[in-house]
Amino acid sequence: MTQQLDSSPKTSARSYPLLALFLLLSAGLSLIWSHLRLMWNDEFLSFYSDGVATLKQVVLVQLHYPISLDPPTYHLLSHLCMDLIGRNAIALRLPALVGFLLFQLCLFFFVRRLAGDRSAVIATAFPLLTASFRYSAEGRPYALLLGLYALSLLCWQIATLDDTPTNAPPRSRALPLIGLTLAIAIAITSHYFGILILIPVSLGELSRTLIRKRLDLGVLAALVLGLTSLGLILPFQRALMVYRQHYYITGVNIHDISQGYRELFLRYTTWPMSLQKLAAALMVVLALTLAYAGYQRFKRRPTTEHASTWIALVGMALLPFFGYLFGRFVTHTMEVRYVIAALIAFAATFGIVLERRLRSNAFYYSTLTLITIAALAINTHNILQEQRASLAILASLHPSPALASALATNPSAPLYEQSLGNFFVDSYYTPDPALRSRITLLYNPQREISFLKHDTYSIAATNLQHFTALPVVNYDQLLTQPGPHLLIQWQDGWNWTDKAIAAEHATVTPLGPSFGGQAISLQ
Repeated sequence: MTQQLDSSPKTSARSYPLLALFLLLSAGLSLIWSHLRLMWNDEFLSFYSDGVATLKQVVLVQLHYPISLDPPTYHLLSHLCMDLIGRNAIALRLPALVGFLLFQLCLFFFVRRLAGDRSAVIATAFPLLTASFRYSAEGRPYALLLGLYALSLLCWQIATLDDTPTNAPPRSRALPLIGLTLAIAIAITSHYFGILILIPVSLGELSRTLIRKRLDLGVLAALVLGLTSLGLILPFQRALMVYRQHYYITGVNIHDISQGYRELFLRYTTWPMSLQKLAAALMVVLALTLAYAGYQRFKRRPTTEHASTWIALVGMALLPFFGYLFGRFVTHTMEVRYVIAALIAFAATFGIVLERRLRSNAFYYSTLTLITIAALAINTHNILQEQRASLAILASLHPSPALASALATNPSAPLYEQSLGNFFVDSYYTPDPALRSRITLLYNPQREISFLKHDTYSIAATNLQHFTALPVVNYDQLLTQPGPHLLIQWQDGWNWTDKAIAAEHATVTPLGPSFGGQAISLQ
C-alpha cells in the first residue's frame, strides 16, 4: 500500500498553529516548573542585584558591588519584569523564558527555509525533550543567550538570501542586519561568554566570502557594530577583578567539552555509574548518527541552499570546544551551561535530516504525537521531581527542639549561617517571619581563604551590605561579643566554621538537625 504524501508547498501558513501549540506548551510547562521550583544560590545573587529600586541602581550594583558576575543586560531585563509583576521568582525568570521561546521561534523559521514546514515544526518541538529546557525556568542568562544565538543565525540567513538567483527584485536587508547587530550586542552585554555568538555566523560568513570572492559590507558592518558592545562591558568586567585572585573555580578541564555536550540532553550525575556510562555511550552513538545523516543531507542539498549555512551550523555545534578554549586561555573559568547554544545545531539538523521522511503524513503525525507525549512525560517527571525537592527543603526549614529552646531563651540572639546558598534559602523561605529576620550571614575572607582556598562568599557578603538590608556579620566581630552564639553548619564543601572553631578550641554544644544542617551553640 502506498503511503499518502503531503503535496502542500514547501512553506505555507499551515504550520503556524502547530508552532503556536509548541510555544504555548513550552511556556505552560516552564511557568509551572518555575512556580514549583525554589530559587537557588546563583538565582538569589541575581534576585537581590535586580531587585533594587531603579534601573540606575542595577547598573551601579554591577559596576561597584557585583555579586552576580555578569554584565548588566539580563539584570536590567529582570528588573523591568519585577517592576511589572513584583519581586518574585517568576519575574526573575521571565527573560529566560522569553529567550527560550525566541530560540524556538527563530529555529522554526531558520529550518523552514532549508527543509520546509514539517521539519521546522519537528525542530521547534525537539528542545522540549532535552535537559536544556530547564534553563527556561532559571533566572540566569543562559536561555536568553540561546534565543539570541538563534536570532543571530536567522537574521544572517535572511540577510544572505539574495545569494540565491531569482527574478525578484533585491529586498531591503535593513531589518535582518539590525537584528543581527542587536542579537550580538545583547548577548555580549548579558554574559561574558556571549562573545562566542560571533563564531558561528563569522565562520559561515567567511565561507560565504570565499565562495563569492567578495565581502558583504552589510553583514561585516553588522558583525563589527555588534562587537563594539564589548566596550560597554569593560567597566563591569573590571569590577570583577576582586574575585579573580581567589576564585572558587581553579581552572578549566578538557572534560568540560564532553560534559558540555552531555548536559545539553541529559542530567544524569545522580544515576548509578553503570547507567551513566550507558547513557553517555548512547548519546555518542546518537550524535554520530545525526552527524552522519547531516553530512549526507549536506551532500544532496539543493543548489539554492548555501554551503555557508552548514558551516555556521557546524560552528554552532562546536561551541563547547570554543567555550573550553575561551575559558582556558581568557576567563580561566567555565561552566558547561555557558555553551548550551550548541543545542541549536542539533535541533536544526534533527529536523532537516528528516525532511524526506516527513513527507509521509503517517510518519509526520506519528512523530509529532510521539514528541508531544514524550515532552509531556519527561517534563512532568522533572517538574514533579522538582516539586518533591522543593517540598523537602521547605519541610526542613525549622529549628530542632533544642535550638528552638535556645532561640526562645534569648529572643534577640541571631541565628548565624556561613553557607551563602543556604543563608539565601533560609532567610527567604523560612515560614516564620520573626525567625527569618534573625538568620544572619557570617563571613570572613581570611578564614575562607585559609580553609577553602577561595573568598568568593566573603566578597559577596561584603558587597551585599551595600545594597540590601540582609543581616551580615564578620566572624571576627562575632568573637568580640559575649556568647553563646547559635550557628547552623553544613558539610557541603563550602563550610569553614567547623575548622575555625576547632582551631580556636571553642566550646561547642550540639543542638540537633536544623534547616537541613546541624545546629550548635558556640561559647
